[in-house]
Amino acid sequence: MTIEEELERLTGIVGTLASTVVAHDDQIGKLIVAGQQQKERIDQLVREWQAYLTTIRPQ
Repeated sequence: MTIEEELERLTGIVGTLASTVVAHDDQIGKLIVAGQQQKERIDQLVREWQAYLTTIRPQ
């Protein structure tokens, strides 16, 4: 292989790696958002249960 062919091959490999990194970063971002939403929902459910439990406590 000539140097030009090797450079062309490496350029293709680097391009593929770059697009993979971008896709991975996007996926991580979506997982972070999903985790934040889940935490907010759990926090809301905890508040709702605490409010409910205060209504059924023996007086």
